[in-house]
Amino acid sequence: MKHTHKNAANLHAELKRREFMAMLAGCTAGLMVPSLFPGEGTLAAATATSSDRLGKRLPLRKLGASGPVVTNLGVGGDHVGNASEKDAQAIIEKALEEGVRFFDNAPLYSGGKAEERYGKFLTPKYRDVAFIMTKTLAINRKDALKDLDNSLSRMKTDYVDLWQVHALQTPDDVEERVQNGVLDAFLEAQKKGKVRHIGFTGHGSYKAHLKMLEESQKRGVKMAASQMPVNPADPHFESFVTHVVPKCVAAGIGVLAMKTLAYGRFFGGNKGWRRTEVSVKPAIPAVLSVEDVFGFVWSLPITALVSGMESVQQVSQNAAIARKTWNWNQAERQKRIDAMAPFAGPDLEFYKN
Repeated sequence: MKHTHKNAANLHAELKRREFMAMLAGCTAGLMVPSLFPGEGTLAAATATSSDRLGKRLPLRKLGASGPVVTNLGVGGDHVGNASEKDAQAIIEKALEEGVRFFDNAPLYSGGKAEERYGKFLTPKYRDVAFIMTKTLAINRKDALKDLDNSLSRMKTDYVDLWQVHALQTPDDVEERVQNGVLDAFLEAQKKGKVRHIGFTGHGSYKAHLKMLEESQKRGVKMAASQMPVNPADPHFESFVTHVVPKCVAAGIGVLAMKTLAYGRFFGGNKGWRRTEVSVKPAIPAVLSVEDVFGFVWSLPITALVSGMESVQQVSQNAAIARKTWNWNQAERQKRIDAMAPFAGPDLEFYKN
């Protein structure tokens, strides 16, 4: 009898999750840019582009309900820092050529080297067209402001478009940072014009994100963005998609997707910095393609997919996928979620607590 009750409970939970995913996907059209897309603002509008002085940009989405417009694909700063200097320059320039205008970074990446490369190859010629994001791991006001000044110096710019509280781990971690004045530092920097928009990131626990949402709303702090893991395996295990994304959408906060390929573990193996003693079987190409995984993300109310691209070839491949239309119905999304069931869990998404 207990076994029957357990199966019934699991079935109920699965049905609720499927209903939720269908509801969430319906919010995606709201991120489209009405001024660029004639008609009803449907998902088909995601293929529209606009141009700047460098040429056509990738499809544009709003960063939340009232935020700026950004391209739906972003360059991950970590891989820019890990690449050789020659490759880093090539990745940045190829991204601009392909229409990417969103550039992620953080002081953590290669000890500041990634930011220095933006200062060398991005901001001198392209600051006017680039939306630049960086972050801070600081747990107090003083260190956060120091981090920001150092980031601005390395990147040779007097402001960043988005500054984020980096790598929230637990609700206690959030509470410590807030009590030590980190949010105060963010508001101070914003008031001084060093930062245009603010947000927070993390991949350890969705509960940390919920705590930051609670704390920022309690203090009347307007967050523009929240960065988190988004992929078709996530709904199966400690899910950010099911727990955090809807609250961000309701609050008008833009969602930035990361770990879309689970730091490479969708291809199998044990790449990463945790649970390296286990090796996962490849989900790509066994059950899904990169296009399946990216399409899943863009079919949801996600503003931009931040991708760690290791070569100019990867930049071009990802940009080609970004240009496609992702007006999937719920059955198409669910098909990808179901395909990941045998692979999902802590070994694949090793970065979750």
